[in-house]
Amino acid sequence: MDHHHDQTPDKKELGLRIADILFLLFLSAVLVCVTWLGVLNYREGNKTEESKRNGEAWATWLTEAGTTRFEAGFKHPACQGGFKPKQQKAAKSNQPAPGTWGACLAYVLAETELKDLRNPFFDKPPQLVTQCNPTNRQVVGAIVLEDLMATPIGSTVPFVVTPLVAADPIDNKMQIRITICDKGGYPIKITELEF
Repeated sequence: MDHHHDQTPDKKELGLRIADILFLLFLSAVLVCVTWLGVLNYREGNKTEESKRNGEAWATWLTEAGTTRFEAGFKHPACQGGFKPKQQKAAKSNQPAPGTWGACLAYVLAETELKDLRNPFFDKPPQLVTQCNPTNRQVVGAIVLEDLMATPIGSTVPFVVTPLVAADPIDNKMQIRITICDKGGYPIKITELEF
């Protein structure tokens, strides 16, 4: 007695059930969402990298200028070293005093290639801020310049770190730390250099 069983499935079993169709649609939606999030994160990562390049451009300019700014005929006179800041009467001018960081900064932002830098998060020139702050969304992509003043030998702290402000004299060599603020407002250290 040979029983031959027909193993062909029933026509009803061959088609996709509604649950299968819904599951495939769900998987397709997840794939689209993951791809979309990947593209967004890639774009945001590129913006952070461009902000880092802005900080590196500042580092390059300050390093190059720092090597020759004490020489006669320095090509960026507002950033010339070796001269004591000249005092100005407050009522006379709102311009920063010559020989200070404010005068040098105004010159750099108006006359050098750094004036063309763009903050990729806001498509405006990057602003210089005193510190990165995750609670302040306006500092995203900003640049922080800090003056590192050496303490006496034997001190437990090798440097006192202060924001570089307009009134700071630039007549002597300076140690400067450059930091950028990432998309979350957190600091990313670029470098420390001598200016």
